[in-house]
Amino acid sequence: MDLWDPVANGRFQPQVVSNGVAQYKPKANWNDDDKKNVQYNLKARNILIFSLGVNVYHYVSHCKTSKDMWDALEILHEGTDDVKQSKINTLVQQYELFCMEDGETISSMQMRFTHIVNKLQNLGKTISNQDCTNKILRCMTKEWQPKVTAIKEAQNLNALSMITLFGKLKEHEHEILQLKSSEEELEKKGNKVIKATSSKASLSINGDSDSGYDSPSEKEMRLFVRCFNRYI
Repeated sequence: MDLWDPVANGRFQPQVVSNGVAQYKPKANWNDDDKKNVQYNLKARNILIFSLGVNVYHYVSHCKTSKDMWDALEILHEGTDDVKQSKINTLVQQYELFCMEDGETISSMQMRFTHIVNKLQNLGKTISNQDCTNKILRCMTKEWQPKVTAIKEAQNLNALSMITLFGKLKEHEHEILQLKSSEEELEKKGNKVIKATSSKASLSINGDSDSGYDSPSEKEMRLFVRCFNRYI
């Protein structure tokens, strides 16, 4: 915090009040506290310099204080107030039009959503947690509506964090994937049963035409397997 103070508010200048007028202290009269506070500005400036690449450093190499450097970096990366407001307007529009894409995973949607929210926060536009959670629930696709309704009925949306909400959605997504995997496995087993039954029926009919065996059609067997899978 002591290092951040000169970056945010400007470097410390030791002063002395004489006849009601504040004047800068001569360096020879600085005490230990004055020297420490002045040193914070130099430390902050060095930290900024060492964290910059060569190309960016040229933009701030003329700055004498850490605050001047920081202000120059803000304009370089965020632009002037007009440019910053234009970026905010663009991101707000992206936020308002945000929706889940067909076939998109929860992780992919979370990455896109948090990217927009973080950019807005970096530009000084804060969106409350309640707005974020409500926006996420509104942008889900049709197949997710039963889960959305369950979350709204079971959870206090005012207290539900965005991270917790995405966690619940990922948990439900995992359950859906497991069910689909089980259905595919049952379907494969059903196909094997159909082939085996059809093969036996063919052998029985070819071997004894008078046996009276009425072999089920492949369509009938598929219907049987589908009904059995639904029962399971």
